[in-house]
This record gives sequence, C-alpha cells and structure tokens, in this order.
Amino acid sequence: MASADEQVFLGISAGPTDADPAVAAVVKGRVVAYAEEERFVRDKHAVGRYPMRALRYCLAATGKRLDEVSSVTIAFDLGAYTDGRMAEFYASMAKEWPVDQPTIDWQRGCLNQYSIASQEREHHFRWRREFGDIAFPPIKFAPHHYTHAFQAGLESGFESAVALTVDGSGDSHTTVVWHLEDGVLRPLREIHMPHSLGWFYAAFTEYLGFDAYDGEYKVMGLAAHGHPDAALRDLVGQVLMPAQDGVEFRLDPSYIHYGDHSYSRRHTDKLVKLMGAPPRLPGEPVTPWHMNVAFAVQEALEEAACRLVRWAVLETGTTDVCIGGGVGLNVKMNSRIHALPEVANVFAHPLCADSGQAAGAALVTCFRETGAAPRPLTTLALGPEAGDDEIATVLRNAGVPFERSPDICRTIGAELAAGRIVGWCQGRLEAGPRALGQRSILADPRTVAVRDRVNAAIKQREMWRPFGPSMLASAAGRYFDDFTDSRFMTMAFAANDRLRAEAPAIVHTDGTSRVQFVHPDTHPLYHRLITEFEALTGVPILLNTSFNVRGEPIVSSPEDALRTFWATGLDVLAVGDFVVRKGKPAPRGEN
Repeated sequence: MASADEQVFLGISAGPTDADPAVAAVVKGRVVAYAEEERFVRDKHAVGRYPMRALRYCLAATGKRLDEVSSVTIAFDLGAYTDGRMAEFYASMAKEWPVDQPTIDWQRGCLNQYSIASQEREHHFRWRREFGDIAFPPIKFAPHHYTHAFQAGLESGFESAVALTVDGSGDSHTTVVWHLEDGVLRPLREIHMPHSLGWFYAAFTEYLGFDAYDGEYKVMGLAAHGHPDAALRDLVGQVLMPAQDGVEFRLDPSYIHYGDHSYSRRHTDKLVKLMGAPPRLPGEPVTPWHMNVAFAVQEALEEAACRLVRWAVLETGTTDVCIGGGVGLNVKMNSRIHALPEVANVFAHPLCADSGQAAGAALVTCFRETGAAPRPLTTLALGPEAGDDEIATVLRNAGVPFERSPDICRTIGAELAAGRIVGWCQGRLEAGPRALGQRSILADPRTVAVRDRVNAAIKQREMWRPFGPSMLASAAGRYFDDFTDSRFMTMAFAANDRLRAEAPAIVHTDGTSRVQFVHPDTHPLYHRLITEFEALTGVPILLNTSFNVRGEPIVSSPEDALRTFWATGLDVLAVGDFVVRKGKPAPRGEN
C-alpha cells in the first residue's frame, strides 16, 4: 500500500470494442498493482467492458481514492487524434491504396474514440457513475509504440538494447525499431499501416479456422507440426514480402482489408482465391495442408522480425534485444531472434499486448513527472489474493471436506510425484496470459500419459498445442544448451536429450520447450514446491498450464478455483495452505 505522501499513477487500457481491459497502479517507478477485468467478471477477454472492478482493486491495493491519484494515462497519442495528424495520415493512405468503406468507418471510429475530448468524456462518465461528483485526476497520454518500447526496454534490465515493438497497429505505427541507451529511446525505423505483421498473422489465423486476436497461439502451435512447402511459401510471400531495401517488410492490404469480405473481416476473398482453398471452418479437421500453411505463415513472420533485428544490431553495435507489442506473445518468433548469432540476450515483455499497456502508460507518466525509472521486471504477482480466513470460509460454506497442511509444498510435491493433477492457487493473481505458479494446473512431466490426461479431462484443447514447464532456474544448463533467463514463459528453447528423456510431457513436437525459470528470491513458494518434487523424483520440473477450462479466464478467487476444481478432472486443489481432494474425506477435526 502506498503511503500518504507517495504519488500513485494509474494506467487504463479500455475501449468500447477492445479486448482485455485492464488497470495498473505505479508507485516510484514500480508496478504495484495490475488486474484485467476478465478475471473479475469471468468473461474471457471482457470485450468492450469498462475495467471498473480492476480500477477498484488498484485503488484498494494502493490505499487511495480516485481523487487522490496523480493521473490516469492512456497508451495512445491522443494529441495526434485531436490536432489532425492522424486524420492527415489516414488521408495519405487513401492516396496510396484503394481504401474501402469499412476501413474508412474504422478510421473515423478511431478519430472519435481517441480524441482528448472523447477520452475525457468516456472516463469521466464512468467515474461519475461509480464514485460520484469528485475531483477527477487528469487524463494523460503516451504514444502507443513508445509505451510498448519504454515498458519492454526499461523493465528489461539491459543498459543498452535494441527494442522491437510489433503489433496490429497503434496510432499510425505497426512496427518500430528502437535503440535504448542510458534510459533514452530513439526510433531507428518506423513502419506504418497498412504494413502490419499483426494483421498478417490475424488474417491467416482466421483463414485456418480460429479467432483473430485470440487464436494466434494455436497457429503457432500448429506450425510446429508443419513442414516447408515451396509453393505455400511463394503464396504467403505474395501477402507479406521484404521491402525493396531488404530490411523492412511490406504487406499487400488487398489480401487483408481492402476488398470483399465474404468469409472473414480479417481477410478478403482475394486471399481465399490466392490460397486455392476455402477457409477451414471451426471444428473441421486440421489436415497436413493446414499445418503446412501455418508453418509458412510462422516462417514469414520470423523472417520479417529477424531482418529488422539483424539490421538494428549491426547499426547500433548492441546485442541485447527486448520485444514489446502484441506480436511479442509469439514465443517462436522471440526464440528465433534469440538464436541469431548476432544476438546475445532477449527479453520479451510478458505484458506486451495492449492490456499490459495499462502498466506501460503509468510507468511512462511516473517517469516523466518524478524521474523514477522502471526497475527490472522480476514478478507478475500483482493481482488480488485471499487470506487464510477467507479461504477457510469459502471452503466451509461450500461444504467440501478439506484439510490444512502444515507444509503445503511437501504435501503437494508428494501428490504430484504420485501422478495426481493439482490445481494450485497461491498468493497474488499473476498478470497477463501465462500462469506462472500463482494460478496454475500442475502435473508430473515425466510421462506423456499424465499430459494427455490433463488435456482430455481438464483443458480440452487441441492435441497439437504444447504444455510448458516450470523449472528451477539453477537447472537450466542441465536441459538446454542455448538459453537466456526466461522467467515469464515468453521464450522457447531447444530441448536436449536429457530433457526429452526425463520430462517428455513438456517437449513440443518441434523439439522445443516454452519454459519458465523459477528463482528462489522472486518466487520462493513455487521454487520450494518444485524443489520438493525434485527431492522425490530427481526432476526439478513441473508441467504448468493455466488454471482454467477452455473458454474461461484464469481463476482469480478461491470460489473460482473451487468451481473449476469440481467441474474438471483435477485430483487435488491447493488454495493457500488448504487442500481439497476428490473422493477422500478430510482427517477428523480439520474442517
């Protein structure tokens, strides 16, 4: 909780059609609270919802009223939408491309939504309904890609770095290459709409039968099952190709936005004609051809990103790279960048999507107004937590048998070593899309049979999608020959023979593993759990996947955890120090 004299800076990511609305609070250059609205309302992505519950949480976590915070920052260049610069940019696009009416309507909506007056009107309306006629904090703004770069660069811990920010679009930009030196960001290359890697990947996500801005990770997983196909590479290369300078990329928007949309809003009918086959319908079988398309799309994305990074490293002499923007959730792209011989280390920010811009925007304003620079990111445990009394009350009210363990790590380590699947709900809720040992489903990684049971009885997801491991950081060199510190599951590394032999359940089809390295100083409880499992099995690794079922957000509260426990094939639930087992009464007197 912030003291009375400490300034609190809020950031909000929200919009009438935006997914994953979120709020963050920053004090002295550090994110002290962060939450996404979906976790409270139990509506995955919470599209179009105002993050009022997340706002209330951040205020409570800092001990401030809304009228006591210093400012609220939005991660868009509201000034450019207000003074005509974005309107001029949109007009220039129309001179270069045959912009269609849906695109014009989208542009008009952006000009209206992101003007200063519109943002003030929307937020003030929401705040007044919730808090009454109080003195509202000023609304400030920061350019979208600058915010991505600031957050990724300054929380990376690198003194000097190349920063790559890449997404669908933000203001006029889609990709920017930056140089970070002595805390100052300088843009080296700027790529504008309509040339967008995010739009490119979203188009093929829908073509392959998944939802754009939700199913991209499925395409990435599917790509690992595909193979190089020269004909498909040529077709995809007509949509996304290198620019004339051989460094940047160019997207042909007639395949994405400008044209008829009989199948999807994310790609035109021209793309369907190019590929020579109708889009896959949701639920239809995935064929080897679909896998090869995914492979070609993933390969094109990686090549485009790597060209930019190679150029920037040569230009600056800087070998550390940080990544921001929603495309930074593509761990295969991140890992391909890390594998470049020119690159030493990579930090892909785990809150790189627009929801994480709530934190980035607040960090920018805090730095501008106080000089407090962000510190290296070490934890995402930034959300709400339940105390022991609250947990016990929830369990008693539910009428379920439970026990209180004197050593929760030893108890659950034994359950995992015995092959049981555990729902693990501990401490503060983690921020972002990855479960990192706060709200996780955990299992023994030594057998694929347990992995398949996790998928069939609990996650119910496509069989080609991999599960990732949580591993003691001290064991990284035992299982990977080439790696960097990956604390947040934003990187995948080639597994060596020992990892494939000892933990086959967490090695993907392509021989890689998307790993979380767990450190004792930043994640002591989870580190101790894995240590207990290692003591029993000799393997310092757990299979870790998010504590939720398909179509639902990650659990937040003890009630969420208990409901998901009973609705799935989980064997054991550990909430705080309390343990619930299926089909086994608690010891006498424990409840």
